[in-house]
Amino acid sequence: MIIDGRKIGQRIIRQAQDKLSQTERPLRLAAVLVGPSTSSGQALKKFIELKKKAAEEIGVEFRAYEFPENISNNQLREELNKIVKVKTTHGVIIELPLPSHLNTQYLLNTIPEEKDVDVLSEKSQGKFFTRLDSAKRAGRSKILPPSVETVKQIFEEYNVELKGKTAAVFGYGLLVGKQVSHWLVNQGATVSIITEFTKEPEKISKEADIIISGVGKPGLITPNMIKEGATVIDFGRDVDFEEVSKKADLITPPTGGVGPIVVAAVLKNLVDLQNGQ
Repeated sequence: MIIDGRKIGQRIIRQAQDKLSQTERPLRLAAVLVGPSTSSGQALKKFIELKKKAAEEIGVEFRAYEFPENISNNQLREELNKIVKVKTTHGVIIELPLPSHLNTQYLLNTIPEEKDVDVLSEKSQGKFFTRLDSAKRAGRSKILPPSVETVKQIFEEYNVELKGKTAAVFGYGLLVGKQVSHWLVNQGATVSIITEFTKEPEKISKEADIIISGVGKPGLITPNMIKEGATVIDFGRDVDFEEVSKKADLITPPTGGVGPIVVAAVLKNLVDLQNGQ
């Protein structure tokens, strides 16, 4: 079965819109993009457009800030401080990845917890992981990281039970692997993390009930790497969809898969942070 991300995303957005209608205060979401003229910047720019469209659909003002690729850490930090201190801005996103000369975590830490819709500052991450470890829930933060919310919504929509299941997570990056793997463990799954240093990753992945990937390497996951009936969630366009879909019971497509859900999760987080859920 092919996962209908658009359907799930629209449901989340409708729910966020319902919550938003309960308050008269208008909300604004700001997105920061560095190096929009680069190839990766162009891809991120398209993703920003999707967020803008979804935000305006529910009455959230969306503002994008673009900075040149050669901006320094201190210059960008100064600009970010200006953005986050605007009282009428309620959520701030820094589009990743940033150019390699920039210190990503240092810059993400400029976003205060109450505006951190991506849950990426060290303070927000600390709260997320702390409650995961202690109470086996979402984290002490009010919201889930968008990648985790996306996986959660898919599993709820398609009644995927996690307790006792095995999962292989490709990549341990900040946006997907690190957060999703911890959440899966705390939902009762046994998780193996596969990185570029993992020897014979196919031996691990083809035993897993669930495959989640966020590497960003097309063609990384092939049919011989999964077992019949697996659930496959692809954040990085890493999966050979045409072939793997013949073996998987449940799989996200390259278009209309996780993307619409991630966008909706960001808006859900924006509204939940302001409304106290």
